[in-house]
Amino acid sequence: MVADGGPEAGEAREDGADEGAAGAAAGAAGGGSGRSEARAARRRRRLKIVGVGAAGVLVVAVGLGAYGYERIFGRIQSISLSGLTHRPAASKPNAEGQTPLNILVLGSQTRDGQHGVNLGNSSKNGTNLSDTAMLVHLSADRRWSVVASIPRDLIVPRPQCNARIGIGNRTSATLVPGSDGDMFDAAMSLGGPSCAVATVEETTGIRVDHFVEIDFNAFQQLTDDVGGVRVCVPPPGINDPDYSGLVLGPGVHTVSGPQALEFVRDRHGIGDGTDLGRIRMQQMFTSSLFRKLSSNGTLTDPVTLFRIASDVAANLTVDSGLDSPTAMVSLVGSVKDLNSRYMQYITAPYEFDPLDRNRVVPGQDFAQVWNDLRADEPLPGSAAATAFGTTAGADPGAGAAPAASASPSPSTSPTGVPLSAVEVTVDDGTGTPGLAANAVAALDAQGVRATVGGDVPGSNPTTEITYPAGQAAEAGALAADIPGAVLRADPGVQRLTLVLGGNAPANLTNTPTPGPSSSAIGSASPSVGAESRSGDESICSSLPTPVDYGGAPGDQQPLPRVAG
Repeated sequence: MVADGGPEAGEAREDGADEGAAGAAAGAAGGGSGRSEARAARRRRRLKIVGVGAAGVLVVAVGLGAYGYERIFGRIQSISLSGLTHRPAASKPNAEGQTPLNILVLGSQTRDGQHGVNLGNSSKNGTNLSDTAMLVHLSADRRWSVVASIPRDLIVPRPQCNARIGIGNRTSATLVPGSDGDMFDAAMSLGGPSCAVATVEETTGIRVDHFVEIDFNAFQQLTDDVGGVRVCVPPPGINDPDYSGLVLGPGVHTVSGPQALEFVRDRHGIGDGTDLGRIRMQQMFTSSLFRKLSSNGTLTDPVTLFRIASDVAANLTVDSGLDSPTAMVSLVGSVKDLNSRYMQYITAPYEFDPLDRNRVVPGQDFAQVWNDLRADEPLPGSAAATAFGTTAGADPGAGAAPAASASPSPSTSPTGVPLSAVEVTVDDGTGTPGLAANAVAALDAQGVRATVGGDVPGSNPTTEITYPAGQAAEAGALAADIPGAVLRADPGVQRLTLVLGGNAPANLTNTPTPGPSSSAIGSASPSVGAESRSGDESICSSLPTPVDYGGAPGDQQPLPRVAG
């Protein structure tokens, strides 16, 4: 009986019979050599099949690579900086041939094509102000960085720029006259991101190597893709329904999508209602985002990075030097191994403009910050200055005396392992809402790199620390900091895990209270004064105090605060 496809099977058998007959004939003539030739023939056929298969896989891989390239980089907008003139000199390499990197990150507040609510009225249409601007300096050796926020209301000189396309009847050939003093965020609205780059370079004397402009849509998608970002709201909470729309009670929250956008945009419900309080909340948000990306492996996971890049590509604008996979991979590689302790977030030193209290002007030490970064020097008083010295490339302790730290020195346990070297996932074993998030914030303040895990079924009366092989020392360091916790080795867990039980200490379970505001880089730093936080600082410290009302125009009565 021959089934469908029998001829193919028959052909296979016939080939085999012929091959066997040939082998038998050869064997009769030459003994064992016939069997060897038969085996060789079969091997050649297998190799041919494998070769064809490998070629097919290669073609598919190349096709997917081309598809991925087009899907991402075909949608990213890029702008060349080659037309900028009178630029500062490029950064010089250190003795090891390593070169610092300066990246300007611009948050676009354009409403054109953006999704969301509470984005303002029609007066915002057609604008593209850079209400968020951060100059990121990566040291030549990539051991430390400074993220310097530039207030949008800072009065600075602006060079002549090509006008931004899309406003009025302007074209790329139209020039925007320079100004001796204008609000910083006007530069991008008038001349696009390249004009913002030129303004930063003229103001700081620092060569900007790259820029990244991200709009509202991209920001919301990014926070969704990473599973949200933990933030801390100081008491009594933020109640700003009339502007940003953010209504959020005090304590630790995870925000994403539209709510994350409301959080970083809010200013009427925080501090004195100016951009300066908002900057400090944005710095806390950014430090929390970086810690999440570095702790959960996102920065080393090409699949996740591809998904994020694909999702936000259409809403990104970069300089043409970043518009390639090689450049993007290199940039991610520059930051993936940074220790958050040696990341310092500062606001460029400012003073209130005596002629207009709604504006700020460069303050004392404004020039010193940029001088230090041009020289690739950690800022005095920072954790990086303490660890690496204040001479670029110098070994710790080999020269300058250590400076005061911007944040408390990391605690060290009896095991000799510093808490800053401990990474732990915190699970809730009690079923108490917000318990794990509160514990993570408290551990953050101790220098521990902690992330929220999940809820453990049932009710755990005892707090437990489980650890995989090779992490006994780190587990012991954490246990020494948590009275009553039980240590248990567990080959089934992938990383150090803290399960909160009924006996968890109060310092982990209470709602965290924001610490006092920090107004200087290190309390003992005489040379540079700026509002600052370190990357490993608790997200609930150094925050501005919220106002008691939602910021509605003319509203003098407190609005009812809403928890949540």
